[in-house]
Amino acid sequence: MLRSVSARARQCHEWASKARERALETADPVLRDEYLASEERWLKLAESYELTERLTDFLNKPAAFPKHPECPNCHVPMWLVAIQSGSESVEYLYECKACQDKMSVTDD
Repeated sequence: MLRSVSARARQCHEWASKARERALETADPVLRDEYLASEERWLKLAESYELTERLTDFLNKPAAFPKHPECPNCHVPMWLVAIQSGSESVEYLYECKACQDKMSVTDD
């Protein structure tokens, strides 16, 4: 599923594209390197905006962590070891510290 890109990130991508075009148009190797470095900086800034947007979306989502599941082998509460956020759901990864069994719970 494609996500919409924030206006700030989109603008950074446009400026990066313009810097790339200028780099390809110039014959001066020093100037070309400057334009390519500029492109790289614009892309990093766009990436930063996109990450900020994803984190904000994740943090603003109602975060009621599911109850820790019980290990089917040991019957002890499992530990939450990772959270993976998808476009539509969140997956919680649990591990039993006694027997190392793993389990995932998806929050739809």
